[in-house]
Amino acid sequence: MKKILKLKEINFETNLKIEDLFEIAEGYIKGTGEDYEINRNDILYDLESHVTHEPVWYVDIIHLKTKIIWPDAYDTLAISDREKRLVYVMNDHGVVVKKFC
Repeated sequence: MKKILKLKEINFETNLKIEDLFEIAEGYIKGTGEDYEINRNDILYDLESHVTHEPVWYVDIIHLKTKIIWPDAYDTLAISDREKRLVYVMNDHGVVVKKFC
């Protein structure tokens, strides 16, 4: 089995549903006070995150000002499927820039 799955490849029960992911992402965006867009097409499920060693969902967001210049410069929200919360944020280079305890 692959370690990171596309949404359409998930054939088992998860704790979070797609709507839950968007709700968590929207809560994060609202907390930043900035204008972001959620990429609703490329949701991924990592069976074991290299950061938290648990299953996480990856939801990409992009700042609207950044999108004008770099249209693929997404930040990635890593949402714990076990804890049902945002656990860390990665930049477009895959570097963790914020971790939530």
